[in-house]
Amino acid sequence: MMASVALRNVMRHRMRTAFTVLALSIAVALLADMLMLSRGMEKTFYRVLASVGYEVRVCPRGTLPFTTDAVIEESSRVVTAVARDARVERTLSVLGTTLHVDSLPVFALGVEGEKQSLYRVIEGRDVVSGGDVLLNRNAATAFHVTIGDSLELTPDAAIAAFSSRTVARVAGIIDIPFDLPHQRTAILPLALVQQIKNQPDTVSFVLAKLKGGGDQPFVPLDEQRALAAALAAEFPDLSVYSMDELLGALQRQLAYFKQFALILSTISLLVTFLLVAVVLTIGVGERRGEIAALRSMGFRRRSIQSMILSESMLLLAMSGVLGSVLGWFLAGYLDHILTQSPSLPAGYRFFIPAWREILMAIALSGAAGIIAALLPALSAARIDIPKTLHEEVV
Repeated sequence: MMASVALRNVMRHRMRTAFTVLALSIAVALLADMLMLSRGMEKTFYRVLASVGYEVRVCPRGTLPFTTDAVIEESSRVVTAVARDARVERTLSVLGTTLHVDSLPVFALGVEGEKQSLYRVIEGRDVVSGGDVLLNRNAATAFHVTIGDSLELTPDAAIAAFSSRTVARVAGIIDIPFDLPHQRTAILPLALVQQIKNQPDTVSFVLAKLKGGGDQPFVPLDEQRALAAALAAEFPDLSVYSMDELLGALQRQLAYFKQFALILSTISLLVTFLLVAVVLTIGVGERRGEIAALRSMGFRRRSIQSMILSESMLLLAMSGVLGSVLGWFLAGYLDHILTQSPSLPAGYRFFIPAWREILMAIALSGAAGIIAALLPALSAARIDIPKTLHEEVV
């Protein structure tokens, strides 16, 4: 019975109810999007790491892959130590740098290792000799070359006229997951990149793929951490990461996004709390005589409290439905805007619409709204019946 009375009370002031539901829906949508922002970056980072296919990474001390120009000196000793570990199936050495074709820069990756998964050859063949080079579509278009053509590579555009040129033959066209949208990328043998840059026996990082895993793409985290800890102890001058450790380090690099999401989430919940509290308090004040009459007819305090709480739940339910739809589409729109940046890898996502975050936002907003309704509900149940009825009559 109290639910039907609550519905009647909510629909009594339709304009007020409509604006209240709209405001609450915006708060729910904002909360859902902030939860999606936090989780979206985690999911994207994991997809990037998973696409590479290696569990352990050895990098220069205090760095992450491709974040600086720092290199590992005497890399052969590191590769040898990693490869001789019985838990390691294979390794991949990578040297990332910028080379030039005429005056155009190209991001070059020198790789050495079997069964790599950094890139996929979509035309032609993979690198089989020291003079081969693979290009992505952007590079092939910019340099006006096709498979079989030759490229002259130099380490620095400023001294290209005075430096020796290395000729490489285009062996294939590649696709690289999470490559920058407009970046020109080339894959060469590691030794050739070291020769061009005059950096013998250096790499940017070493990747290790562990044995086992069964049907799973990666071995359990405990095994990853064990190998990472052993390598870190052997090479204290380097940073060694398992997948979860690297994921944590990447998240710390973008901690301000999580702080931003936390601040806006808190504001969203605070708005929900205050809005529900204010609307219900006003409603109780307007219906003091009606509530006193119900109490004089024998309605218990608990019934009055149930009525007020039911009104809160009705408002929150309507705003939850509208807010979930609004949040879903708003997340897609915001993600589209943010991912247009040319400095972001292709496939990077900030907001990933997901029902988990939508339901969590509805639950948190609902909890805030119910807590906010407790004070008006208690106030309504404690109305002085004789005094209120006398005031209404007078």
